[in-house]
This record gives sequence, C-alpha cells and structure tokens, in this order.
Amino acid sequence: MLRGGPYQRGLGQARACPEMAGAVREAVRGRLAGVPRDDAFLAAQHDATRALAPEALEEILGIAEGFGLAAGEIFDFLHLGCLADLAAAPSDPDGCTAFARDGVVAKNRDFRPEHAQLQRIFLHADPAWPAGRAVLCVGSLGAPGAWSSGMNSDGFALADTQIATADHGPGLLRYFLMNRLLAHCGTVADALAEIRLVTHAGGGSLVLADGSGAGAAVELRHRRLDIETASVVAHTNHYLAAPDPIRPVAHSAPRLATLRAALAEAPARDPRLLLALHAPAALCRHAPDPSPTLAGAVWDTRTLTAAIALGPPCVTPWRYFAHGAEGWRETDAPA
Repeated sequence: MLRGGPYQRGLGQARACPEMAGAVREAVRGRLAGVPRDDAFLAAQHDATRALAPEALEEILGIAEGFGLAAGEIFDFLHLGCLADLAAAPSDPDGCTAFARDGVVAKNRDFRPEHAQLQRIFLHADPAWPAGRAVLCVGSLGAPGAWSSGMNSDGFALADTQIATADHGPGLLRYFLMNRLLAHCGTVADALAEIRLVTHAGGGSLVLADGSGAGAAVELRHRRLDIETASVVAHTNHYLAAPDPIRPVAHSAPRLATLRAALAEAPARDPRLLLALHAPAALCRHAPDPSPTLAGAVWDTRTLTAAIALGPPCVTPWRYFAHGAEGWRETDAPA
C-alpha cells in the first residue's frame, strides 16, 4: 500500500520494490533515447502541469528520487507519446482495448514487453482525499498511480487507451488526469464536469463507469473534446467522433468491431472472456506483436470488486479484490 501525500506515495514505489530500480532506469532511459525532444513543448507542458496538477509533479519527484532518476527524466518519459506525435513520427504500436458496460469497466493493457516486469497492482491512499477514499489501480513502477486503469472506493472506475493525434498543446496530460479523477470524483457526472473544466495536452481516450450504471467515453485532444454518454461504450486506438491526421495502428478498427459485435451478441458475457478473445481480430495479443497484452482488468463499480490478470487474460490466473469495511482486500475467489 502506498499511503501519504503524492511525494510519499511516489517514493513508496522504490521502497516497496528496491530490487527493481535498475529495470526502471533502463526502461525510462531506453525509451527517452529513441524519441526526438521538443524542449519548447516540454517547458510549456511543465508550466501547465504546475498550474493544473502540482500533485503530479510531487509524485514524480518521489518516484525519481526513489529509483535514482532525475525528475525531468520521468516527466519527459511520460510525455513520449506527445513528443512522437509532435515529431510526426508516432512509433507506439500500443494496442489497449477498453469498454464500460452497465457499471463495469474492463481493459486489456497492450504495451511494450519490457513493462511486463514493471507492472504492479497499486493501492493508494492520501489523507488529503475525501475521508476513507482509496484507489486500487494497475500501473507500472516508475509512473504515477493509475497508468492503465483503476477504481476508487466510491465505486468510480476508469481506463484509458492510447490514440496518436496531431492536436497537442500545453494542458493536462491524460495520465495525470486519470489520477486526479480517481482521487477527486465519485461518479461519472463528477468526472465529466472535471474533464470539461480543464485544458488537455491531447491524445488518447478514457472510458468511465460508476455504480449507478452510468458510463462514458471521452476522446482527448488539445483543441477538441468529445464525450459519449451511454451505459455501454467501447474504445481501441482511434478517434470515433472525427478522424485525426495521424493514422492509427492498423488493427484498431478490427479490434473495435470484434469487441462491439461480442458486446451486442452476448450482452451478459463475462468481461474476462471478452478480454480473452482472439478472433475475428485479437483483443488478447501475443508476441511477436510489439505491443502484446500485458494485463487484463475488470472493475465492477456496483459490487466494489476487481479481477486482475497480470499477463494475457487467456492464460493468466485472475486475482480478485473487494472493498469492504476494512478497505481493499485480496480475496480467494470472485464475489
């Protein structure tokens, strides 16, 4: 458990996993070496983050200190998707498939293989949050909080997908937005109000759900924000409201078609089975895909339970978590 203010929770990653410091440094520095810098954008983005999400900079400082990195290295690493887009050389073949259905958020995390060893299930609690609120999330050592998906103890859940865009500018980075929403929002309505209030750095989508059954999908660009509200929403790695000049990963549209068909044909089907689909287009992806499925997660906001597989969901044993009077606890079986 990572408890305390943002700096303490960031530092807590390294204190909990000191043996992983070398792997974190290698993952961060290896990626930084492969993407062109845009110093003007990064400077403007740092100013925007200081104004919009100072807690993110505090958490980054703790992470950096713990793992023997400069805070600037972590900050730049988290913006690599933006930098690649700005250089007109998007290189991330990231997949990720996410949907919300009647209060359940589910996601396959498709990401670079080196992050398999860095994946962790985190439990965050901060005395500055509303009384008793705690966040269970899937992320990576070296990155703040929910760097994939998560749910708070109020029963609000979210997940993201990567989408390249030509529309970036100084604003709130998606990863920082995700953690802010989980810390401060109890419902989809709360989250949408927060999202509408801020300027975004651009890139990616979010799917949201809460215990009332409300759901939403949000497409983030710097100059454009598109929101769909429905009990069932789904996203892969392309924009649905309007196309973008940067072409998405080729398998994004087929994966979305596969997911939508499965949701329509079997609306009550176990989301763990949906995440394990391999046809017609594979939602669960394996090597040699450059961005294989590293984890599957199912967040049930109605029952305050979660199922997480830290590996491809077709073959990896699921771990189960529930929130009750004693807070978040791992359990032996699904609720």
